[in-house]
Amino acid sequence: MVDFVRLFWRDKARFEHFVVQEKNFAEVDTLFGLHTGQIKYPYRTGFNTMEVKVTAKYGYVFNSIHKAHNEIHLGEVQNHNDFGYDGICKMIDLIHSKVIDVNTAKLTQFEFGFNIETPIPAEDIITNNVLMHKTKGPNHTRLFNGRGKLKQFDHHNYVVKIYDKGKQYNLPSNLLRFEIRFQKSKEFQKFGIYQLDDLKDKLKLRLLFKYVIERFSELTIVDQIDESLIEQSDLNRLIRYNNPYYWQTTINRYSATTKMRHLRGYNELLIKYNLLNTKTLLKQLLLDKYLQLINF
Repeated sequence: MVDFVRLFWRDKARFEHFVVQEKNFAEVDTLFGLHTGQIKYPYRTGFNTMEVKVTAKYGYVFNSIHKAHNEIHLGEVQNHNDFGYDGICKMIDLIHSKVIDVNTAKLTQFEFGFNIETPIPAEDIITNNVLMHKTKGPNHTRLFNGRGKLKQFDHHNYVVKIYDKGKQYNLPSNLLRFEIRFQKSKEFQKFGIYQLDDLKDKLKLRLLFKYVIERFSELTIVDQIDESLIEQSDLNRLIRYNNPYYWQTTINRYSATTKMRHLRGYNELLIKYNLLNTKTLLKQLLLDKYLQLINF
């Protein structure tokens, strides 16, 4: 569920005083002026793959708590296995034990998502079935870290990512990752999430999951079309509607009412020709995984 987190300390002086003490961190990296002898910001250190940073104005702790958990408990730096509620709570407690004033630090970014096993290769689903989010094509379509297909849809406050987690880690299973990266805190503060400890609240995690499902539902995920089974006039419409360029150019010239009419017509075609099986399956797999992890 929760993966990357980013915490922000406004009281930099107190945070810095704690970080630079050797009893707290054995090694702290800084920039050093060769001729002036001046020590410069930022200061960098860390614990269990979590990064700690002090700038001239603020303090930060950030990275994947999922990877940090696996580094501690499995001796592996990866995030492809299941990471449930108990693990999230343990990592939050660990951060409390490693740095000060976590209760007053502001949670500014985090990722919330799920790894799900699929009956066919995740890359095939991403390449052939995932077309759009809110009728917009992906901002990024590439291999994730050089391995595994990714499609990413950028919005102002959040990013939607769907990618091949199995190929990213060379796994034998078909593992698909769907996640939301919250870029702006106001996008999750409406769920009462302000500090790291709020991610221990199962009610708030449930609200996050509902939000994730809402964003997933906005994805256009269409089964492969058998053209021989579709009336020609409907096929012509489906081909147009499956193209994000058509929505961003032709349809966007019209009113919101006209766009909604075309969206309804598109959805009616997808239902008429039974082209939503992949999306329905993925949605059910997300629900099953959430129920597993919230009790794990």
